[in-house]
Amino acid sequence: MLKFVHIYKNYFFGLSLIGIFAFAIQEIPYIIMPLVKPESNPIMNMQNETKWIAIVQSIFGMLSMVLLMLLVRDDIPIFSISTAKERIFFTLTICMILINFIGWAFYYTGHQYGWLIVISQFAVVPLYYLFFGLWKNNYPLVGSATIFFIIHTVNGYMNFIVKK
Repeated sequence: MLKFVHIYKNYFFGLSLIGIFAFAIQEIPYIIMPLVKPESNPIMNMQNETKWIAIVQSIFGMLSMVLLMLLVRDDIPIFSISTAKERIFFTLTICMILINFIGWAFYYTGHQYGWLIVISQFAVVPLYYLFFGLWKNNYPLVGSATIFFIIHTVNGYMNFIVKK
């Protein structure tokens, strides 16, 4: 963790190495997508009909990523699962990324079902950020990720369930 500018109480603008690592892990499916070359790619070809939802989703998605990687606390260890709370939220973080990866495996093999896409690609990524934020006591991330979860899931629902 690198701290650059003190923001408030124990929060600093800086570099969260574990946050950068968490972000990089979440990006793996997108990194390998050109190698996999799915026959059909509805997520990347998605046309957002409701512009305000796409804008709000983008704002809170980017804000969540920034808070994940650039907001650090000097009173929180880089990695700790010593308390029950830390173990629970760390486990939930891992579960969310595993669900995401399983969903991408189905997606890449042509099993591109609406609810599966909404749950495994749209809902669990913001939940991954949210649980990470709870694990690291990064409450601005928790707030941003909560809004991102709601709007991102609604957007996925509107594009992959309602549009059918």
